[in-house]
Amino acid sequence: MGIYQMSGTITESIYNGKTAIIPLADVQHIETHNPLGLIVVTKHTRWDKDAGFWANNIWIDAAEATAFKAAWSRYRSELEADTLADLSPHHPGEVVSEPINKASIMAGFDRAIDAIKRA
Repeated sequence: MGIYQMSGTITESIYNGKTAIIPLADVQHIETHNPLGLIVVTKHTRWDKDAGFWANNIWIDAAEATAFKAAWSRYRSELEADTLADLSPHHPGEVVSEPINKASIMAGFDRAIDAIKRA
């Protein structure tokens, strides 16, 4: 299942949910403004100017929304792991001389996803 793309190793590139199977590389963004679920906009989605919304989008129900957001966030973070900033708190004036540790950044990301799932 894992594939190598760009700068990071991807552990999962397909979201296989209860109602949808989505290639994560195709996802451009997700819209979370509807409390009933998510609108997933892919590279195949087009804007319908007459209707004023995305045509042929993918709908994810609220019950599955957290799992999809976690999968997509994990995919994006693995893809971009080499370019993610270290947002660890440092004391004012502290000079950080150690290089960014990709493993610790990903571990922090995993903790954030776990917190999202528990919320």
